[in-house]
Amino acid sequence: MRLKDTLGVACAAMVIVVTPTVARAEPQIEIRIFQFRPGRLEIKAGTTVAWTNQDAITHTVTSGTPEARNGHFSQRLDGTGTTTTVEFSAPGVYPYFCERHPSMRGEIRVD
Repeated sequence: MRLKDTLGVACAAMVIVVTPTVARAEPQIEIRIFQFRPGRLEIKAGTTVAWTNQDAITHTVTSGTPEARNGHFSQRLDGTGTTTTVEFSAPGVYPYFCERHPSMRGEIRVD
């Protein structure tokens, strides 16, 4: 076998087939400096959203508004690094806020 043929065989043996996989990361909302970031999120029905508190104090993620809580969810995040998730199975608009800091507001739009 000639060197050229040997290199061709060696190169052919090194071909790697990569099959792409679809990674489904859940949408993330950060609580940072008394704000939900992003403040508005659009998702598909069946999606789980994660909130992570980056502040050193306790916040909540409570559905509805301070004037009209609707009881869909209410999660407490006790300081830096705590995370909570909520699955949104039905289409609609879901406003939410922090019970301790009512000026902190966000919205999830589900298609």
